[in-house]
Amino acid sequence: MSYGLAQCGSCRRPRIIDLSKKASVCPYCGTESRTDMISVFYRSESQEAVREALAQATSFIPLDALEKRKKIAEADPYSTMVYRYEHCSDLNGKMVILAEGLTEIKGTFTMDDVREIAGDRAEKMVSAMLDRCIIFEVRHGVYRA
Repeated sequence: MSYGLAQCGSCRRPRIIDLSKKASVCPYCGTESRTDMISVFYRSESQEAVREALAQATSFIPLDALEKRKKIAEADPYSTMVYRYEHCSDLNGKMVILAEGLTEIKGTFTMDDVREIAGDRAEKMVSAMLDRCIIFEVRHGVYRA
């Protein structure tokens, strides 16, 4: 098998093609082209080598596993919690993320802290968390998971 780095004739984006096939479909725009009619910039028997050439051509620098873990470890815990809360589709999951996140970050939290994230639903959210024993009231108006 042989692979090549080429540019789509329609959308002009660089892509990898399998030169052993008669036709190739662009993964970006869906345009099908005959392989023998495509101008190939780089060829190799190794798909990995062609991927590396594509990465260099598009200035993409992949992060290795250690760099990814370091970025995650250094991430802001508050914005990470807000992101997880906003992307959770389960209401119970949202409450747990909110309660555990605020407790971990602040120790204890208030209605205003919940309001920053949940907006108008803060009162209902705190009430539901109390009813489900997700949080408890440490003192009047101060909560903890």
